[in-house]
Amino acid sequence: MKEHRYAKLKRLILAIMILVPSIPFILVLAIGYHSFTVSLENSTIASMKRIVGDHRQMIDSFLRERKADLEFVVSSFRFEDLADPQKLYSLFTHLQEKSVAFVDLGLFNEEGIHVVYHGPYRLVGKDYSQEAWFRQVLRQGTYVSDIFLGYRKVPHFIIALSKEEEGKKWVIRATIDTYL
Repeated sequence: MKEHRYAKLKRLILAIMILVPSIPFILVLAIGYHSFTVSLENSTIASMKRIVGDHRQMIDSFLRERKADLEFVVSSFRFEDLADPQKLYSLFTHLQEKSVAFVDLGLFNEEGIHVVYHGPYRLVGKDYSQEAWFRQVLRQGTYVSDIFLGYRKVPHFIIALSKEEEGKKWVIRATIDTYL
């Protein structure tokens, strides 16, 4: 009977010797796992924020450059100059040499009529006077759209600028290809 009591005591001591050190070990594992996952998550989020920030800066730079190209056109040419299809074609060719992202270039009078156009579609004579982008560019002087499918059924966006000459406004608009 004594052996039986000692056997129970021996098993109890063995169980305590196994359990007591394993509790801190399990706690250390749990805390380590939690710390590692939080650290990994924070590192991943920081890396993603940096990548997104870098891409945002590249896109902003690209948009500023394309807008500056059109601002140069608006400041350098008069409506009458750009209304000549050959001059608009020459200007479009020059813009495409600078950036192949330019898909087309169009000139609009104050009434929203597409006066001259160079690009892959037949848009001369179309009336854009009721389009939100046209009204906004006349009010604010500049417009950069979100990406949309539009008439082309291809993702693209537009940059438009207006200018006032002799009491009349006109608008130049370029389509930018999003695949580039």
